[in-house]
Amino acid sequence: MDVAFRSELSSAMGSQLEAMFFFNPRQSNWAAQIRQVVEKYGMPEMKEAGGKITIALRGNAHTQTLFIVNPQWPDLLEGVIIYSRLDYPEILVLHLALAEPRLAHVVTVPEAGSTLDFLRLITAFTKLAKSIAGVERLHFAYWNLAIPII
Repeated sequence: MDVAFRSELSSAMGSQLEAMFFFNPRQSNWAAQIRQVVEKYGMPEMKEAGGKITIALRGNAHTQTLFIVNPQWPDLLEGVIIYSRLDYPEILVLHLALAEPRLAHVVTVPEAGSTLDFLRLITAFTKLAKSIAGVERLHFAYWNLAIPII
C-alpha cells in the first residue's frame, strides 16, 4: 500500500485524529515512555486554523507532525508521527500512532484502506528521511533506539 504524508489535515478529520492519537487503546502499553517524552519535549495538543488541524507540542517550536493517509482514500487517517531534528544528522521520532485495524472480522483487501502496519510506516518514513539532506539516522524516543538510514 502506498502512503502519502501530510503536514495538516482537514478539520473534518479531527475526530479520527483524536481517537487515534489521544485515545488510542494501545496507548497504555507505552504509558511510561509517553510520559517521559511529554515531560522532556512537551504535551501534544491539537491546533486548528483556517479549516485545517495539526498537532504541536506545547512549548516546543522545534517539532513537526506528519499525518499518514492512503492516497486512494485521503480522508482516512492511517498514522501520525511527531518528530524533531535537534541533532543535525538525526531525526528524533517523539510520538507515533497507528490506526486500529478496521477489518478485523472480514477478509482484508489491500485496496480497501486497510490499516497501515508499523513496518510499513517506518519504511515509508525512512524513505522520506533519506530525501532530507544530512539525515543519517532515525532515533525513536520511546525505545531509545537509533537506526541508520541506508
